[in-house]
Amino acid sequence: MICWKHAIIHKKKPNAFEFHHRGLCVSETAADVSSEDSTSSLFERERVLLSIDNQLISLGLRLTLLLPAFCLFILIGSWAYEGTDPNWWESSIEPSVGQSFSSTLLLLGTVVGIGWLLALGIHRYRIALSYAAFAHEVEASVKRHQSIEALHGYDGMAHRIHKQLRMHSLSFTTVLLSCIGLGVVLIIGLHTSLGENLFLASWGMLLLAVGFHMNTRQNRFNMVHKSGLLDAFDAPVHPSTLEGVFDDMIRTHLDPLLRSKYDELMRSVQGFVKRGIKHDFAREKVLMTLYRHYNGLDSKTVRLELEEVLKEDGADLILDDKSFSLELWLELIEHAQQQCPAFFRLIDRIEQDMEFGRPPALKDLVFEVDLENVVTKRANLFVFMHNLSKKSRTVVFRVQSPDFRPNQISMRYDLAPGKEMWWSSDSLPIAIEGNEDVLGKMTGLLRDGTMAWQTLLPERFGEATVSVRLEEVSGDLLIGRQINVNVRNEFRRRLRRIVTLSTQVMGALVITLATVLEMLEIFNV
Repeated sequence: MICWKHAIIHKKKPNAFEFHHRGLCVSETAADVSSEDSTSSLFERERVLLSIDNQLISLGLRLTLLLPAFCLFILIGSWAYEGTDPNWWESSIEPSVGQSFSSTLLLLGTVVGIGWLLALGIHRYRIALSYAAFAHEVEASVKRHQSIEALHGYDGMAHRIHKQLRMHSLSFTTVLLSCIGLGVVLIIGLHTSLGENLFLASWGMLLLAVGFHMNTRQNRFNMVHKSGLLDAFDAPVHPSTLEGVFDDMIRTHLDPLLRSKYDELMRSVQGFVKRGIKHDFAREKVLMTLYRHYNGLDSKTVRLELEEVLKEDGADLILDDKSFSLELWLELIEHAQQQCPAFFRLIDRIEQDMEFGRPPALKDLVFEVDLENVVTKRANLFVFMHNLSKKSRTVVFRVQSPDFRPNQISMRYDLAPGKEMWWSSDSLPIAIEGNEDVLGKMTGLLRDGTMAWQTLLPERFGEATVSVRLEEVSGDLLIGRQINVNVRNEFRRRLRRIVTLSTQVMGALVITLATVLEMLEIFNV
């Protein structure tokens, strides 16, 4: 007889722990979906407000500058015409309106002030959304175990972003108080002493708010564009010798968020490097090709040059990657060129020498140096050296200047012999198949050569000189250069500082005057 007791299939009942674990998985999945929805909503709101902000408020029509200027001008007219209306107003318009010319201007100025307040409110809200998106990206990097908070420049960038928020909040609050004061003046009138003093204080607050807002015109940032944090980032350190010349230059000027994405992309690209090609050469060739594309190299030739060192999927990754589009590459190159024009001028000069087959500065040594012609905050001195001989040699590089700090720099370099003959005495085409073109030769030259980068701090404004010498260890001069530069303030920065300081000082003085007058009125002095 068959025992049905043993034929029964026993189903395992889930215990309490399994129920709890499944509940956690479901709740975590729901939380992730909710987080993604809120993040997409956040970025969408920022995108819409940034478009309005760039077209009307802070850029484009620039309402945050146009409205306060109009408001201040109208309110001055209201003050000037208090008690004395123009004849044309008194005879033609006042009987119909029933308001004096001064009170009408005061009402119009108050309305314009409220419009400025709304514009500042929208701008401040957009900044808050950008900051929230930035904080979300920082938090996401921590969850990926790739925290950007440890990268160079993060603290300075975060400080500038927080300062932007504070200045926007201060400007908005000051304009709000001024509009409230003008509203009270509309009720009690300008003919009373309290109305006059409150009007003066409100006008001074508007001036003060202009000064606060001018502080926010620099270090702009957003999270809609991939390059939106570059203006808020200032590289605190840079390598004194560029190992991978273009790679180090681009990485130095990337904000921490972009730098983490850049490193991730370059790690992915290494998997597509063709066999027999070194990774550092491939990386420099890719960046050199993108720079040539920035200067006008056509897209078809760009792909052909990339496919000389990368597989087809690798070229697609460089040109079509969502996180690093081709447009973003061009923006990054343009940003680096604005920060260090001397570096790219030096690169272009070496390229031209190679293209036309010009001989190097010395028979067995390539030597090039460049410095900005106009220096504002700091001067970036770039020196390139490459040993063309088959023997190692040691040289001493000296920089002397009475107008910059440090006044003297002395550095010793051991130049290894070139692995290949990258310099050609014949003219070369820009781009052909293989490495017998300017792109290939230039990439190898930069990889095997030595690029030094020194920062010089100006001590005074005006004309300045920098003397550069390349010497043997014994002290014999190999080659020397004298560079003349002009040290001055950047015009926009200087104008912004002047307007900021003058409006804040004048606003504070007007508010103080109104306070003193009201105190004297209260105590009948």
